[in-house]
Amino acid sequence: MVGIQGLGGVPEPKPGGPNKARNERNDIARDGSSTSSVATGDDVSISAEARAAAEVGRLAALAKSQDDIRLDRVEQAKQNIEQGLYKDPQVVAKVAEKLLKYLG
Repeated sequence: MVGIQGLGGVPEPKPGGPNKARNERNDIARDGSSTSSVATGDDVSISAEARAAAEVGRLAALAKSQDDIRLDRVEQAKQNIEQGLYKDPQVVAKVAEKLLKYLG
């Protein structure tokens, strides 16, 4: 008769395997209270400054991944602003739509 030697070269676990996991399970009483010094209910708090720094980092990475700035287009936009061309509601809506693509 041929016996199975393990799956994919991994040997079968030996009886009475790792006791640590079994002992940790047994340290918790049946009513759910812990009888050992195992900490529960860990909590993480992220400050507003850390969130702001993460957002700046995200935006910096996004800026680096974008194409180079086309100075000719920037100069044209400055001229259009000075001439008041962006005061047209249709233009404002189109610019806002394009900005939302990058902010959302």
